[in-house]
Amino acid sequence: MPSAPAVAAPAPAPAQPIAPATGLADALPALIEKLRDAPSAACLARRAAPKASLLDVHRWTDAGGITHYSDQAPPRNARDVRTIAVAAALQVAVQASGYDVNLPDQLQQRAVADALAVERVMHDALGVEMPAGLDLRIVFVQSPQAYAALIKAPELAGSAGAYSTATKTIHVRMQRDDDANFFVLRHEIVHAIVHEAIGDLPVALNEGLAEYFGRYRAAGMGGQVDIGREGDAMIAAAPPRDGAADALVDLLAPEGEGFYVAGENAAAGTRETRYRRAFALVALLMGSREGRATLSALLAEQARTPCAAVAAERSLDAGYPGGLAALANAWAAFMRDPAAEVRAY
Repeated sequence: MPSAPAVAAPAPAPAQPIAPATGLADALPALIEKLRDAPSAACLARRAAPKASLLDVHRWTDAGGITHYSDQAPPRNARDVRTIAVAAALQVAVQASGYDVNLPDQLQQRAVADALAVERVMHDALGVEMPAGLDLRIVFVQSPQAYAALIKAPELAGSAGAYSTATKTIHVRMQRDDDANFFVLRHEIVHAIVHEAIGDLPVALNEGLAEYFGRYRAAGMGGQVDIGREGDAMIAAAPPRDGAADALVDLLAPEGEGFYVAGENAAAGTRETRYRRAFALVALLMGSREGRATLSALLAEQARTPCAAVAAERSLDAGYPGGLAALANAWAAFMRDPAAEVRAY
């Protein structure tokens, strides 16, 4: 979810391994407004020094039997200590730990690989200039009560993940399998990258990018996004044929906190519907050269004014062939008849 506030980007709790269902409380908009106090690195124009090409990852077990991974040396009482050299031209450093649960297998390596893969695609396909270095802490939590206490927002106990822009920390509530865990983690990593590299992107596009790249599966030097896996859910979330333009404008509304409100309104549907519509919008734009150019121009505009969200409707209307009306019609058609498509990058 949102990436600008201090408790940011609560990921939708997946009903399926990658389905964007949520359990956030109606109080979330007020919470977001209260916590909007952590400017992005893009906003502050800060750039860290480049990271080294190798990262020593320390693996150890604590007295409670919990396995930890970190780029910091383990404590003296740690057991089963191992050091793993992660080879990459790293721009991302990750410190991972389990609060009350063992970490998923190969979390450290996969988190770094996923972050670098998403960075590469966003740079190559969308022209996003990345920060020289991004340090992330990742904490996996089993207990919903502990999760809510750690993110200091009991109202978010039903969410699957949250990125804190103030502490550069991603909290992930442990899901039922690793596919779901890594979807949530990738979703939050995207929010971290967007926040630090681009700024306060309008919420629908922020969430759409997180949903899109949350589905990215890195493999070797490339990766894939499965667009058609949730075709039935996308069809169910499609806007009406005669109301696509109104639905798109409502989705892109500058006051983005409304994106997270539970329940339904006439134009935007339920919160789960809004997530699917945001994903479909980004998936549509990423699917063509013209769409990528339009999205790239919007992200570049946002990066030039990182402290305040751009007017997404105006940018899309100016950049997309045929304007916002043509985009709305293409978006609605895309959702009504989703392709069984896997995109390679």
